[in-house]
Amino acid sequence: MDNSSDITDKPAEAMEHKESPNAEENHPEGEQAKQPESSSEGAATSEQTNTPQEETKQPASNEPEEEDEAKLQEKLQTLKGDRIGETMYSERFVLSTILKLSKQGNRLLEEDEEFEQDLCNLWDMTIEPDVVRFLLEQEVIELFLALAADSEDFRLIEILFGIIGNMCCVEEMHELFYRQSALLVTFCDFLSISDAPVLVQLMRTLTTLFDRSDDERFHWFGVMKRVDNLTEKLALILATSTNRVLLEHTAETVNAMINRFTEAEVDYAQLNEFYRLFAKSCLLEGLFEAFKQLYPLTGRETEGTSAGFDEETLTLKDIKTMRRFLEIHEHFIVNANELYEAYVSEVDQCVHRVLCSFVKESVLFPVTKNHICIFVSISNIYSGIMYHFRAESFIYMVKIYDQLAEALKNPPQQEEPSNAAENNGTAMDEEDAADDGGEFDVETACAEVREAIFFLVGPIDEQIIRAAIRMGQLKESTFEQMCRELRETMDGEPLLYQTCAKLMNAVRSTGAEESDIPMQQSNNEEQ
Repeated sequence: MDNSSDITDKPAEAMEHKESPNAEENHPEGEQAKQPESSSEGAATSEQTNTPQEETKQPASNEPEEEDEAKLQEKLQTLKGDRIGETMYSERFVLSTILKLSKQGNRLLEEDEEFEQDLCNLWDMTIEPDVVRFLLEQEVIELFLALAADSEDFRLIEILFGIIGNMCCVEEMHELFYRQSALLVTFCDFLSISDAPVLVQLMRTLTTLFDRSDDERFHWFGVMKRVDNLTEKLALILATSTNRVLLEHTAETVNAMINRFTEAEVDYAQLNEFYRLFAKSCLLEGLFEAFKQLYPLTGRETEGTSAGFDEETLTLKDIKTMRRFLEIHEHFIVNANELYEAYVSEVDQCVHRVLCSFVKESVLFPVTKNHICIFVSISNIYSGIMYHFRAESFIYMVKIYDQLAEALKNPPQQEEPSNAAENNGTAMDEEDAADDGGEFDVETACAEVREAIFFLVGPIDEQIIRAAIRMGQLKESTFEQMCRELRETMDGEPLLYQTCAKLMNAVRSTGAEESDIPMQQSNNEEQ
């Protein structure tokens, strides 16, 4: 209080000093009244008396300026002292907001719009690492979780979890969750909550935590396996939610967990325990249901035709989400193949749905990291679910290969983003565009698609392949080029030449049968 009174008094003092030099200017008559007393001394005396006056006035005129400067610096230091680190955010605002939050009780945020705005401002502020560190010094995580546990205000919980999610971009937050792992377990207990916006922030937090943690310092599987029914809770969200954003974020979280627990934290002793906890049919069923919710079949497809899907609303985010779903299935098929014995047709439907999208040129180009990863996943999925062939998927893959091969010969001109991405894209899409790794080599994509076709047709009978080629009206020249490239890139593969021979026999016999049809018809007419 003393400091504040000093600050308020100092401007008044400065004003007094500024007014005193002007007093003489405002009262010229007073100066004239004094002149007769010194007039007899003449001009010389006048000069002698003026000089010391100037010398005495100079310090008087500078003194207020120096004091003003000192007071200004003091004010600046006072303001700077309230700043958080190198930011322009106020410690006082943060502390007062936290204090008011601790006294919130059972009141709803909608009853106090101003306080809700303050909390949203605090949420925005946590993109600054200095603000996050300041909050950690105040031990707010314990407060946030305690408030969330006792609150029925989903909007309040959403904001609190959003702040925690932003804080996970700073390593000190990872250290806190790892050192006090009970906090993270408590946080994950909210997976049972029914509010979609809250769950979105929860998923975002977990994904950030697992994606950005140091691989050697933090071993999160040991913490997460203590969460009750973790896999079942994730599966239930995937299977029952109709919220698009939540489904996308949940798939992202599941994928982040798999990558973290089986690759980043390389501990082969824990792999068996991981698959025991995560490789469950309920998770697969949830993934399949969520995928259908996000990318449903069209009416024509459900009626039995192969007319494809409406892709006008497909965005960059959709491509990335498709990638996440396929990567999850790829991982489990490669490492827990027996889990898919009863779900081969379901995973094949997911692959088919993605291929339906990618056969469209506006979706296929420009080729990005997401495209490449999707083709790699499809290749590994087909190598794991052998003896399952879907003619429509085969046709789409060959057509995709044909477009990529043509692009290698005649590179397409750079075009503006499609209307779908432009009209339906969001700020999140822009982040995904930056996150997809940029444009990739078309040749790489072409090689991955070739390999996927190779694994798809390897164990399939030639007659089945021939029927699919006829259905799709596929060109012999496409298979000639494909087989030529397969012999170069997959040399040493045991079934390479047998598979290429089967493909060429299927396409050539199809051409021969088609050329015989007009001759048979003319013979029948003559008879």
